[in-house]
Amino acid sequence: MNELNFVTTGDGTRIAYRFDGEASKPVLVLSNSIGTTLHMWDKQIGELSKHFRVLRYDFRGHGGSSVPVGAYSLDRLGRDVIELLDALDLQRVHFLGLSLGGFVAQW
Repeated sequence: MNELNFVTTGDGTRIAYRFDGEASKPVLVLSNSIGTTLHMWDKQIGELSKHFRVLRYDFRGHGGSSVPVGAYSLDRLGRDVIELLDALDLQRVHFLGLSLGGFVAQW
């Protein structure tokens, strides 16, 4: 499943995501920095997918995700990830975030 897919959050926002790697491997979620898209990680996917099923997503307002009007709080960005994981029925993941993605990971 290397194509772009979508889940819709409780507030109607579509979150774009994609998987890379074998479904049998543990899942690693990559959360990028502000102003970037899931393609920020393209050069790392080859190596990371040797060990993980990599899940990348675009924050609301970024890349392929919806751009709802209003401020995007850290709490809302964190809930978007939880809703994404719930929709994909992922109970346990490894999480790697850079910059804003790191804040979301800590949330």
